[in-house]
Parts: sequence; C-alpha cells; structure tokens
Amino acid sequence: MKKIKWRNLKLGLKYMAALFTAVMLFVAATGLVSTYLFQNREAVSVIEATADRSVMLTHMMSLFITKQAIASNYVNSPQNRLIDEYDKIKKEFEELEAQMIPVLDTSELRLDFDIISKNNKQIDDYFKSDIVKNMEQNNIEDAIYGQVKISALLIPTTQVFEKIRVEVDMQRHKSLMDTYKKIDESIKILIISTALATVVGISIVLLISRSISSHLNQVVKMMSKIAKGELDLEEIYYQGRDEIGQLSSAMNEMLHSLRNMIQEIAVSATDIDNRTDSLRLVAVQVKQGSEQITVTMEEMSAGVEAQANSSNEIANSIFNLGKLIMRANETREELENSSEDIIGVVQNGNVQMKISVNNMIHINSIIGDAVKKIKQLDVNSKKISTLVQVINSIAEQTNLLALNAAIEAARAGEAGKGFAVVSEEIRKLAEQVGGSVKEITNIVLGIQSESKLMAESLEKGYGEIENGTYQIKTTGEIFERINNEVITMTEKIKQISENLNEISENGNAVNAEIEQITAISEENSAGIEETVASIQQQNSSIEMIEQNTYSLLNASKILKEIVSQFQL
Repeated sequence: MKKIKWRNLKLGLKYMAALFTAVMLFVAATGLVSTYLFQNREAVSVIEATADRSVMLTHMMSLFITKQAIASNYVNSPQNRLIDEYDKIKKEFEELEAQMIPVLDTSELRLDFDIISKNNKQIDDYFKSDIVKNMEQNNIEDAIYGQVKISALLIPTTQVFEKIRVEVDMQRHKSLMDTYKKIDESIKILIISTALATVVGISIVLLISRSISSHLNQVVKMMSKIAKGELDLEEIYYQGRDEIGQLSSAMNEMLHSLRNMIQEIAVSATDIDNRTDSLRLVAVQVKQGSEQITVTMEEMSAGVEAQANSSNEIANSIFNLGKLIMRANETREELENSSEDIIGVVQNGNVQMKISVNNMIHINSIIGDAVKKIKQLDVNSKKISTLVQVINSIAEQTNLLALNAAIEAARAGEAGKGFAVVSEEIRKLAEQVGGSVKEITNIVLGIQSESKLMAESLEKGYGEIENGTYQIKTTGEIFERINNEVITMTEKIKQISENLNEISENGNAVNAEIEQITAISEENSAGIEETVASIQQQNSSIEMIEQNTYSLLNASKILKEIVSQFQL
C-alpha cells in the first residue's frame, strides 16, 4: 500500500492531526496524573486506617482503665449494676479487639497486642473469680487482693497500649508524609505534562501555520505581480497535493496560459498594424487610380459628345453631299487620328480599370484577413476573461480557506491565536487580489469593447469593399464594351475614308451609317456617365476604407499599449 505523504494531506487533516497529537498528550498526562492520584487515594486510605486504629487503641485503653475502676468500685460497694456495666464494657472491648487484630500489619504490633489481650483476660478472670466471688462470700481481703492484682496489670498494659499507639501514629505520620510527597510529585507531573502537551501542540500548529503561510505568501506575491502585469515570473515549486499544492498548480497553469495569450495578442496587434499600413497604402493607390480613371472618363465623354455633334451635323448636311464629301476628304485624316486617340484613351482606361479591379480584390483579401484577426483577438480577450474569472475564484477560495483557518484557530483557543493572525493576513491578501482581478477585468473589458468596435468597423468596411469590387467589375465590363464599340467605330471611320467616293452614290446608305454612329455615340456617352458615377461611388468607399484603416491603427496602438503593461 502506498504511503500517505504529509504534504499530500488536506489542510483540515493536518490541523486535525496536530489537535489529535495535543489531545493525546493531554490524555497521557491525565492518565499519568490519575495513576498518582489513585496511589494517593490508597495512601489516604492507609492514613484513615491508622487513624482508626489509633482511636480504637485509645478507646480500648480507656475501657481497660474503666474496667479497673469498676473493679475497685465493686470492692468498695458491691452492686449488680457494676457487674452489668463491667460485662458491657468487656463485650465492647472484645469487639474492638476483634477489629484491631486484622489491621495490625507488623509482627511486633501483633506481639504487643497479644500481651494486651492476655492481660485483659487475666483482669476478667480476676474480676469474676477473685473479686465478685469473694465479695459474694463476704471475703473482703481476698477480693482486695484480686483488686491489687488487677491494679498491678494496669500500668504495664497501659504502657503497651501507649507503645502500640505511638507505633501506629508513627506509621500514620509516615503514610501522611508519603502522601504529601506523592501529591507534590503529582502536581509536578501535572504541570510538566500540561506544559509539554501545550508546547508540543503549539509547536506543531505553528510549524503547520508557518509552512502554510510561507507557501500562501508565494502564491499571493505571484498573484500581486500578475495583477501589476509582471509575467516574467518563475513557477511556484511545491511538492504535495493539498490545497496549497492545488492552488500553486492552478497559478502556474494560469501564468503559462496568460503569458502565451499576451504573446499571441502582441503578435496579432503587430500583424494588424502592418496589414493596416498595407491596406492604407493600397487604398491611397486605388483612390489615385480612380481619380485618374475619372479624368479619363470625362475626357472620353467630351470626345463622344463631340463625335455625336459631328454626326448630327453630317446628318443635317447630307443633302449637300458634294460639299460633305469635300469636307470629309479634308477632315478624313483628322478623323482617323481622333479615332486612334480615342482607341488609346479607351485601352488605357481599360488597363487602369483592370488594375483597379485587382487592387480592389487585394483590398478585399486584406480586409477579410484583418476581420479574422480581430475576431481572433476577441476570442483571446474572452479567454483572458475566463482566466480572470479563474483568478477571482482562486482568490475567493483563498478567502474561504483563510476563514476556515480562522474558525479552526478559534476552536484551538489560546493555542490558535497566532494562526488566527496569519489567517487574517491571508484574508486581506485575498481581498487585495480580488481588487486586482477587478482591475484586470476592466482592462480586458476595454480590450473586448475596442476589438468589438474594430470588428464592426472592419465588417462594415468589408461590406463596402465587396460592393465597390462588384461595381468596379461592372465598370470594367462596361469599359470592355466601350473599347469594343470604339474599335468598331474606328473601323467604320476607316471604311468611310476608303469609300468616300461611294458616298455620293450611296447617300441613303451613308445617312443610315451616320445615324447608327450617332446612336452608338449616345450609348457610349451614357456608359461613360455610368462609369464615372460608379467610380465616384468607389472613391467614397475607398475614403471610408481609409478612415477605417486610421481607426484600426488607433485601436492597434491602444492594444499595444495595453499589452506593453505586461512584462513577458
């Protein structure tokens, strides 16, 4: 079976073990003192027995003397009352004698008491046979002689009584001294054992409290430094799976996760900053290209209007065909040059439009990537919020742990006062950590708010860019149509130049061709106006994108400033 390590025990079990040790020490001290008290009780019983023996000896001696006095009185005044009184005293003496024999615990006392018993029997015999019998026979001299024999036994017997009483008193005094000595020893043992149990119990509690306080201080210092933004910390090393070990592991995991998230946020902020600069430059380039396209379109519109006016003049002068043929011959070369210029302008506009389409697609890709980065930033901010909630939960558990420790210290009484102070300090530190967690929560909420605004702004700009991309693609298609129509128009003009001699013979055909040219010019003019309107709308979208890029740059700077508060 795997051994249970001390560090793996719960804090409650550690304090219960300390309390159990102190209780066992007190129980051992109580048992030892109780043993001495039982011994003192036996000694007191011996003292009481010796006191009773002394009293009985004194009473027996008094009865012995009384018997001698009754015998003397009977000689002087023989009365049956005295005989009855003597018998009563004799019976009482024998009862005391029967009680004394078992409690005489030495051979010397028993020998001395045998002398008393023999003398008592002799006195009884002398009283019955020598005094009472002679007095009944009126033999006074023999009765007096019996009285003399009784008186002769009085002094030796009282001396033996006194000797036994002195010996019993000495035993009682010795037992009393032994009892006093044992009582003193019991008091000393009680004081020493109580002091030892108290010192050992307090020492164990102080050692446990010191260990817990030391490791909790490490956790609190780490939490305080994290709250200040210092993430370049060493992990807490604690061997054990108790509440302190679990708290240390949670703090190490939180430090590692928070450090990785801050690094990811810093990288994302730098990437956003770089991509925003690229987006801003592309937007400026697209804006410049759009302005150039607008100028080109205006020139094309003016050219198409001039062409339409020329066609109308040709239609109005168709009746004067000869004159028109002459003018056509004169202006044929100019018309061909103008057609070639128009083709160049349209082709240039088509190329610029393709460039604009490619730029818009590139802008669309950059904005989409920026939106993804901002969303990832929002996800990371939510992860930070989750970690902050974990810190807050740990601080609350620490506060609850300090409260439980204070309760245990209160239960321990005087022995737990020192630990109560430690638990109060732990509770204050947990409250400070809770305040720091609130500040971190406010910072994270600010990041989430800014990232949300950035995401909304970019998504709005992304929608505008998609619309602009669609419009500019449409404009490109229109430019393609214009290019085709201008090429067709140029071919027609060349055909007109080549067939000027046939115009005079085919006036009606020329008139129809001129009307067709006029219609095409009007269509081209309308298409150019639509293209200009689309490009102007595109310019508005690009200006909005440029404004959003500035907002994104500001938000990125704020995010960098927030991340810079953390020391990795």
